Amino acid sequence: IVLVVVTVEVVAVVVVVAEVVAIVDVLVVVMVVVALVVLVDVVVVDVELVVIVVVVLVAVLVVELVVVLIVLVVVTVEVVAVVVVVAEVVAIVDVLVVVMVVVALVVLVDVVVVDVELVVIVVVVLVAVLVVELVVVLIVLVVVT
Repeated sequence: IVLVVVTVEVVAVVVVVAEVVAIVDVLVVVMVVVALVVLVDVVVVDVELVVIVVVVLVAVLVVELVVVLIVLVVVTVEVVAVVVVVAEVVAIVDVLVVVMVVVALVVLVDVVVVDVELVVIVVVVLVAVLVVELVVVLIVLVVVT
């Protein structure tokens, strides 16, 4: 799980860096064009072409920013998911430890079970907790995948 998440996050970082580089590239192109027009007094002959170029550059910028936002959201969701999975695994281990302690008490120390109904209730509750924890882990894993 950790390896998958780390891999996805490394890819996400690479994508974000690539997108930022692309955005900087677009801004550099814009600055060069502005510099040419303002400083070197380049005469704009085809206004329609300039409008098309500007629209394309703005569209590229918007797409890049949207991709960065999507990647950041995905990474955030996955970090939360990892925390949830870890918490659930800890809870499952806790339940199993409780079960093992009870079994050890009964088997090793020959603790006499007085209230069978109470034992059944405890077992049912522990099983229910385990099932809920496992379902949550599965849901989180499916979401991450």
